[in-house]
Amino acid sequence: QGESGASFVCELRLHKVPRPEMPSGGYVQPPNPEKTMPANFIEEQKGQSAPVVKLEGHQSSDGPSDNWSGGGTSARDMEVRPDRRMARKAELARESRKRKKVYVQTLQEKAKRYEARVKDLEKREARVMANLGLSSVTRDEQQRRIEQMEILRLMAGKLGTSEGKQEKQALGSLLHKFTENSRKRQKQLDGLIDKVRDGITPCVKAKFALWLLSQDDRFYEQSTFWPSLAYQELGITTDQAEKLKSFRKEIAERRKGLEDTLAKLEDVRKNANGHLASLNKAIDRVMGHLTNEQQAKFAVWVAKNNWCMEMMSALWGKQ
Repeated sequence: QGESGASFVCELRLHKVPRPEMPSGGYVQPPNPEKTMPANFIEEQKGQSAPVVKLEGHQSSDGPSDNWSGGGTSARDMEVRPDRRMARKAELARESRKRKKVYVQTLQEKAKRYEARVKDLEKREARVMANLGLSSVTRDEQQRRIEQMEILRLMAGKLGTSEGKQEKQALGSLLHKFTENSRKRQKQLDGLIDKVRDGITPCVKAKFALWLLSQDDRFYEQSTFWPSLAYQELGITTDQAEKLKSFRKEIAERRKGLEDTLAKLEDVRKNANGHLASLNKAIDRVMGHLTNEQQAKFAVWVAKNNWCMEMMSALWGKQ
């Protein structure tokens, strides 16, 4: 180590050693130069001085330095660099938060526009359904009518091109699907009658009360169930029990009326199913005298003329 500003020299001596030739047979052990080289060559190499490569550096006044002269970084720069890195990280964080805020605001604006669009489409759908008479029916019935309209549209497109065999088969398939879809509503009859039956049938509590007040005198006088329930569980008085038993005649009549109504409802189910079966057979016999193209034209014509459907809705059942 010298004084401030002193230079130093590092010498590297290089000796040239001939590379042995690789035989074609593969890898061989590298030869020992002292055994393979001539003695005079080795002596010549020992007598010659090897090339020297000098690397010069600089030693600062603050002490030894590991940096080469001309491209080093001072200790002061090393102290300032962490502060710059922290400032850069803070700037990047601010920019990231700003971009995130703008992104969130953009998503919120898009969500508001989409919500407004959905509400507008729902209003349009409600108007269309009202114009088609679908607002007061179930969702399944709405879907059935929409499918029926789509079938009519396809049939209208097939009417002008029904000359070939394949076109006629396609038109016949659409007619069959149209008929089955029309009668799909009729198959809901059993479900509708079941709903009516459930609607007029009293709940379990009412059923039990009706049963209690439909018994004869022996049930109230000799049975242990009535006193246990009425006096011990419910805590009713004797006067209340007598007033309740006075309704037995009326309750018996109401039960008889309910049973008669349910029986008539089952008759409606049976008669309705029989009527639909015979009506469908009659319609099939009538349509059997028309070609598929004629049947399709008739269905499309009725669908296009709204006044026809309105007139039928107004006059049906009045004649």
